[in-house]
This record gives sequence, structure tokens and C-alpha cells, in this order.
Amino acid sequence: MGIEDKRKHLRVRVSIPAEIYDVLNDKTMVGRIIDISAGGVSMVTREELPLHTPLSLSFEFESIKYKHISADVVREIKKGNESYIGIAFFNPDISEQEQIDGLVRRVRSRNERGMQKGNI
Repeated sequence: MGIEDKRKHLRVRVSIPAEIYDVLNDKTMVGRIIDISAGGVSMVTREELPLHTPLSLSFEFESIKYKHISADVVREIKKGNESYIGIAFFNPDISEQEQIDGLVRRVRSRNERGMQKGNI
């Protein structure tokens, strides 16, 4: 059973700038979301964020602004100067979660249509 089999939510690759607030250290930093689902995001940042670090994320996805979403670091992989971080939304607002899921599905559908037309 691969990692994809364990995922509860459909995810889509993106490139979205995000503001990350490290709650414990009262520190704000920036990163780039590289994939998103209703359950969380994968990000790239130059900062190190240890497992279980509580965060607050702010970003814009499909013209909708999300402010101060509570989240938790669930994975960190260092590659050179960059950290690839898996972040799970913590106690997500159900309406926000459903909204993000709908946006993910719309983006995925749009991407698939683009590939069928030969656009990449």
C-alpha cells in the first residue's frame, strides 16, 4: 500500500506563496505551497520546522484568501537549503475544508482538460 492509498483527500499540484506563523517561536516566515488538499498542504521553505510544530497558515487559492488556518507539521525532508514540509490542517473548519476540496477538484478537472487538448 503506497502513500497515495492512505490519502483521504484529493490533492493537486500548485505553486502558491504562503505566510507561515510558527506559534511556539512567535516567528513569521514565507514558503511556497506545492500541493494542496482539503486535509493539508506540502510546502517548500528555507526554514526548518520540526515535526509537530503548531503553525498558522495564510495563503490565497483560486482567488480566495485563507487567513490563519491552524496546522501542524507532520513531515519534514531537508534537501540542500530547502525543507519540504508536510502540513496537516488542525481541527479544520468544515466549510473551509469543503471549499478547498471543491477548488482542488475544479483545478484538477481544468488541468486534466488542458492535458487532453495537448496543453501542458
